[in-house]
Amino acid sequence: MKTTRTSQFLLRSLMLAIAALLAVGAGACGRKSGGGGKSDGAAGDPVQGDWLIMHSLSDPEDLNYLTSTDAGAQEIHNMMYETLTSVDWETIKTIPVLADSLPVMSEDRMSYEISIRKDARFADGKPVTADDFIFFLKALKNPYVVNAAPTRGYYARVDRAERIDNDPLRLRVIMSEPYYLGDQWVGGLVALPKHIWDPKGITDKISFDELNQNDPNKNPAIKEFSDWFQDPEKGRDKAFLIGSGPYVFSEWIRNDRVVLMRNDNYWKKNDPKYGRAYPDRLVWKTVNDMNAALASLKSGTIDFMPNIEKLQYKNVRNNLGQFNLDSAVYPYPSYTYVGYNQDRPIFKDKLVRQALAHAINREAIIKSIYFNYARPVQSPILRRRPESDTTLPIIPFDLAKAKSLLAQAGWNDTDGDGVLDKVINGRKTPFKFQILLNSGNERRKSMGLIFVQDLKKIGVDASTQSIDWALFLDRTRDGDYDAYIGGWAAGVTEGDMYQIWHSASAARGGSNYVRFKNARVDELIEQIRSEFDFEKRKVHYQEIQKIIHEEQPYNFLVAERMTGAYNNRFENVAFYDPRPSYVPAWWWVPKTAQKYTQGNKATAMR
Repeated sequence: MKTTRTSQFLLRSLMLAIAALLAVGAGACGRKSGGGGKSDGAAGDPVQGDWLIMHSLSDPEDLNYLTSTDAGAQEIHNMMYETLTSVDWETIKTIPVLADSLPVMSEDRMSYEISIRKDARFADGKPVTADDFIFFLKALKNPYVVNAAPTRGYYARVDRAERIDNDPLRLRVIMSEPYYLGDQWVGGLVALPKHIWDPKGITDKISFDELNQNDPNKNPAIKEFSDWFQDPEKGRDKAFLIGSGPYVFSEWIRNDRVVLMRNDNYWKKNDPKYGRAYPDRLVWKTVNDMNAALASLKSGTIDFMPNIEKLQYKNVRNNLGQFNLDSAVYPYPSYTYVGYNQDRPIFKDKLVRQALAHAINREAIIKSIYFNYARPVQSPILRRRPESDTTLPIIPFDLAKAKSLLAQAGWNDTDGDGVLDKVINGRKTPFKFQILLNSGNERRKSMGLIFVQDLKKIGVDASTQSIDWALFLDRTRDGDYDAYIGGWAAGVTEGDMYQIWHSASAARGGSNYVRFKNARVDELIEQIRSEFDFEKRKVHYQEIQKIIHEEQPYNFLVAERMTGAYNNRFENVAFYDPRPSYVPAWWWVPKTAQKYTQGNKATAMR
């Protein structure tokens, strides 16, 4: 999946405040400057102006905060919406944003109290109040808002939210039971303007009890609101896409671009660090062919490619200067994997999945596809996290071992046609399957081809199919596939494994797309969620990792370093741990080097 649905904060998740895993390490390239926004001295003080045009491989699914599930939408939302608390990009510490201080937990760990900043405003000038967070939580908990299910799973232990003493600037969030990440999820509540998304007050007719009882038919207002809220046109309508952040939605032209404009009335604009918003416009330019995108970068019609294909980068890295480009190589918290649909009979046996893991030539993938800008992984928890089990071995490429394991699982070539077969449910079944890929992702296509070629050597008839990103998301959600190559992006703090690994998340709406179900893993995840002692949680995490390593619901592949480039007219270019690893609002261009000035903006997007 794209960077998942790729995904801590959730795949969609609430990226500004929550994270699930530790990034692979802080990285910086270009002219990194201090937190106050000063440059390295070569260009003077930061100034506003110009546009930053960034490459995107595909359009976002949707821009409704709760119903969009892909990382592209998440990155755009990052500039538009704000949460009660967030993670400081440089220190990785939790800081208040719309709250005036961090949430205060009660002694019984069953509630949190937050005071909301008096000066916080939406882009339309309306104040941010407790009602906006209460509304967000109600919309999130609405079971008919289907695509909010991944995020909803994380909030299962958040029971309700209410004003304190009817004060519009004081919020209490009450838990149904103690939760070890409660302060993070409470801090991750988003200021979604109730006056825009619920002008008729439909959610006022819906109680949290009704939403928590999971019987939506008892109150028709639940369905009425969901029909209104998830109308796809609202996810593209400027009138609805309003947040409290430094940028506001301007336009979305399908298969071309999404444009945000600086919010000149941003309530925090005088903050010397977090109020910075230098470019007049942020543009995500959709080019689903990487060669065409690189050509646009070289010609100057795109300013920044966050991730250039590794072969492209290898060929161009020594010549970037002639195109007025600087290199951007930085760690990115993510991993790729092959996922197997365990509802398919051929993948139910763990011996089969173990065999397939031995048929993956990770060394060849790293050398020939990533040109050594990657490393192998064997766990969903990144190595720098203290709960990561670093004793897990990387499964070696060994076709003889793979074939032996398949034979143990009962797969043999009984008819001499070169393809293994086995009697399943009374029928002779050839070992034949298709690997789903998202179109435009040449790296995954190449990985799939290497895998397919090696599988044929052991009698497995595999093939690949590339499909549009939106269809890829639908089919993996629905379990309409045999196998797929996907990826998960991560954040920077400890996360909750429930959404990806618990069996309850194997239903549509969860992110357990491979339908992995293990009673012991479920038990451990649930124990972690109620355990406030990290050392005890760490023991549970490591047992989960060992089970996953044994079961191989995923064949883990690699974690990469991004190889990108940006136009060197930009100052203050830096890369950080939290994804997407850069803050485009903080990049700036000296007045004398600005390209898209008032006089030539009309020609900027030709």
